[in-house]
Amino acid sequence: MMKKIKEKLKRLLKYWGFEDIESEIFATLMTSDGLTAEEIADSIGYAYSTTVNSLNNLARMGYIERARKDRKFVYSAKIDFVKIIEQKMGKISSMLKEIADDFKGTYRKKFSNLAKKIDEAIKYIERAGA
Repeated sequence: MMKKIKEKLKRLLKYWGFEDIESEIFATLMTSDGLTAEEIADSIGYAYSTTVNSLNNLARMGYIERARKDRKFVYSAKIDFVKIIEQKMGKISSMLKEIADDFKGTYRKKFSNLAKKIDEAIKYIERAGA
């Protein structure tokens, strides 16, 4: 059952734009009580150095934390799906606004249906709280 949950978490994280290894690590940490980099690397089948680099990236992004325990770092997930959703919605909103800004004058008239749909999407995201 845990393997099935982990696979579904990985699929969700990849959908949200996480790289393969990041989704693998994050899903592994979400389904554990904390692991060392070596334990994570062994569990996911990636090289230790690649795993550590990805752990550092995830820590910089605020998705995981590390704590020293028995002369090793132990990593754990900071699970906040709402934060991830808000970040992704914010990014989508910014991208849509950037496109909307390009619809000036004749372009807005020529692509009025597309511009309208972009405006609707931006308003929806803003109502949702991103």
